[in-house]
Amino acid sequence: MKRFEKSSITIKDIAKKAGVAHSTVSLVMNDREHVSPKLREKILKIANDMGYMPNMVARSLISKKSSTVGVVFPENPHFFTITYFLMIIEGIQNACKKYNRALMFFSLDQTKGESYYQISRKWLIDLMIIMNVDYTRDISKDIQDLRDNGIYFSFLTKYLGKEKVNSVCVDNYEGVRLALEYLASQGHKRVGFIAGNPNSADGPERFQAYKSLSKKFGFDQDEELIAQGDFTFESGEREMPKLLALKKRPSVVFAASDYMAIGAMRVIKEQGLSIPKDIAVMGFDNTLEAAYVEPGLTTVRQPLQEMGEKAVDLAIRSMNDENFEPQTLAIKPELIKRQSC
Repeated sequence: MKRFEKSSITIKDIAKKAGVAHSTVSLVMNDREHVSPKLREKILKIANDMGYMPNMVARSLISKKSSTVGVVFPENPHFFTITYFLMIIEGIQNACKKYNRALMFFSLDQTKGESYYQISRKWLIDLMIIMNVDYTRDISKDIQDLRDNGIYFSFLTKYLGKEKVNSVCVDNYEGVRLALEYLASQGHKRVGFIAGNPNSADGPERFQAYKSLSKKFGFDQDEELIAQGDFTFESGEREMPKLLALKKRPSVVFAASDYMAIGAMRVIKEQGLSIPKDIAVMGFDNTLEAAYVEPGLTTVRQPLQEMGEKAVDLAIRSMNDENFEPQTLAIKPELIKRQSC
């Protein structure tokens, strides 16, 4: 069996092995259409077996683009320790492997005020995944600049602007409905709610869903039962004492994120109360931590890996099909029952 030196493998070598024209291999390696899925899979397998490594640097210098997916994530020094984001990134990575693309990350503090387009131009990014949007800032010009310069992108959050864009999000209304339906089935009437970041898309959506559905399920409507968090552990710890201090405290606390729920659980335990005997707790997201806290956290699952993968899929489809209309995919959540509620 002939052995190949991995560093010397070319498209022509792969074409010869596959019995196709080298132009066909080139189409596959550049993620272009006009190649059947079966033949594409065959060529990619041969390339992988032969150890082919495309010269991404040379390709970038010629085309001024790098076949790299740029992920813009929220400013947070602990970003790569937050499992919520890591689960999404796993999905993005899976998609990048599928499409033979590299991956780069950019935090908002590192860009020093640059627009999305400036990032793409500086780093030769032709495809971008935007993981969050700060709605205190108007980004409509950023979006137009990306489009005007042929940069394809998806949002990994519901986009609230006027422009029609690719976005992937969870169906927040359905997630809150699942949670409250379950709480009602458990006999709860006095439900405390810790809301998420009001400057995000998810925070207000989950809050409005709670306000609307809590009436439908016959829960107490006292305003004192609502606390304002920001999706973090710290805000759960900060707001929970206020709910526990109420003259008539809630029988259950529903937090709009697992992290806030886990922060709330810590306070409950510190005050010598038992979960769920004295007060029950429910979260939203199903992060990895939810299964390992004690007791296990009942929560609403977002399919985070799937969401990350679909965001890349949408951007790639936009790139490959000029007639593709931008889409918003609202992924269905799932109730996960554990011991906290």
